[in-house]
Amino acid sequence: MSKERLISEIELLVRRDPARRGLIGPDGEGPGTGELIEASRLFLDIITGVFLVTGFFIPDRNPTCETGGRTGGGQDIPVSGNAETDGPPGTAVLADVLAGLGVPVTVVTDALCEQVVRTACSIVTRYEIDVIASPIESVAAAGWRAEVQNRSDFQNLSHIVAIERVGPGHTRSSLQETDPAATSFINGALVNNPILLPGHCCNMRGENIDAFSADLHLLMESARSRNPTVKTIGIGDGGNEIGMGRFPWSELRARLSGPDADRIPCRIATDRTIVAGVSNWGAHAMAASIAVQFERLDLLERHTAESQERLIEKIVSDSGAVDGITRRREPTVDGLPFITQIQPWIAIRKRLGLQP
Repeated sequence: MSKERLISEIELLVRRDPARRGLIGPDGEGPGTGELIEASRLFLDIITGVFLVTGFFIPDRNPTCETGGRTGGGQDIPVSGNAETDGPPGTAVLADVLAGLGVPVTVVTDALCEQVVRTACSIVTRYEIDVIASPIESVAAAGWRAEVQNRSDFQNLSHIVAIERVGPGHTRSSLQETDPAATSFINGALVNNPILLPGHCCNMRGENIDAFSADLHLLMESARSRNPTVKTIGIGDGGNEIGMGRFPWSELRARLSGPDADRIPCRIATDRTIVAGVSNWGAHAMAASIAVQFERLDLLERHTAESQERLIEKIVSDSGAVDGITRRREPTVDGLPFITQIQPWIAIRKRLGLQP
């Protein structure tokens, strides 16, 4: 069987929607179909360094105060929470596979998600993976980005992959520039209610989480500005992640449910965007596809279902990771018990002739 057909089968295994987010149809159709093979081909070009961007902060309740975003004003935010269990586990596996190929890998997150991301990488990877974290406050984050841009790993970047990382939503101007199909919305609902598209980072509930999320998309944009040949890939499951700007806002909005569907889609596009039912699945599929492309399935052997269960348990018990849907500190992902959310990875491993 050709590599292309095998990777297409892997993609289909992760294109199901048990959490009912809406982006993937019952037959796997929807935005992102066919992107996995194209994303894996991007790694067949010269690889000089990869940044993996992850970490999605989950407030423990609805942020009730208006923070005005990352103002740097020192305003107290009466909300706590932690990074969710979706994102860091898949990122750590992808980092391990890339490092196993001899690729320099840096994992990027922000201060509020740092502990969970560091724990995941320390448990999974056999190699020295540098984890760097941006401050949240805007002025400090700008200084941090300037420092990162002087690092050798940033200057040698060839690929950036964002895995379950929130990005800013659309504004009127971004919608006008990217989605001709949204003209009626712009001239209708948006005229009557201009705050429908405030351009904030939103979680799946439509809550503004700007105050809890560093602008890591700006680091990606500066990398592309410095070197337009840098390849970018987004991996997500809900429409609000970096990379979803590759798809028309009108298509994502039509598939998402709830009163805040207008403001949820992220406007940041990537060269390729993998849409999976759970973002960890997308990262697993990306790791498996790279292993297939390089004929290095041995790099996947140690990442068994059992090791993934231990990983999720540890990031919850040791670092306080939470389920993104329930907001609870429990070893589930997107409201799914482990036995449910691990099934695509088991199926991928079996398809590749590996023990579950």
